[in-house]
Amino acid sequence: MKKYIRAIIYFVLFAILIGAFIYLGEKDFASEKGITDAKRFSQEYYIGENNPFKYIYGSEAVDIIKNKTGIIYMGFSSNDWSKYYARYLNEAARENDIKTIYYYDLAKDRAKYTKYYRELESILSDYLYELDTGVVRLSTPALVIIKDGKIIFFDDETAIERNNVNPKDYWVQERIQTFKNRLSIYFKEVK
Repeated sequence: MKKYIRAIIYFVLFAILIGAFIYLGEKDFASEKGITDAKRFSQEYYIGENNPFKYIYGSEAVDIIKNKTGIIYMGFSSNDWSKYYARYLNEAARENDIKTIYYYDLAKDRAKYTKYYRELESILSDYLYELDTGVVRLSTPALVIIKDGKIIFFDDETAIERNNVNPKDYWVQERIQTFKNRLSIYFKEVK
């Protein structure tokens, strides 16, 4: 009888522990501390807190691309190219009164090659570069503008480093203005 009660107690404790791991794994601690997505993004990307970036997960990125209208920026803050891209994307968004840009930090999902990352690669495969190994890979920074579940703009021009150019030398005033002008055309489509 004692073994039976002990087994039940262990099972209940194990279930509570698993439940706690699931709950804490899904919990957004940043928002509990009063840190908004805009503030979190500004801390990671060194841009002002008055920005339109809203964090999303891979599942949400897939849903937006398949079914909705929106702008999705994909990158990760430890990448200098992503930081520069975010800076000029933010400026273009402010100039065009864009209220929300969804931000998907795909670093962990790409490293783990998750279901949603694979699905994004599949959805975007027509836009992606093929590596020398023959693999098609979603590189960052990347921007997708979607209208009613249809991709109307995709940009990952600075995702592949060419000729050992660094982002500071790449983003000259002429390129910045061309980038902003091009985005303003597509931003009008999704306002």
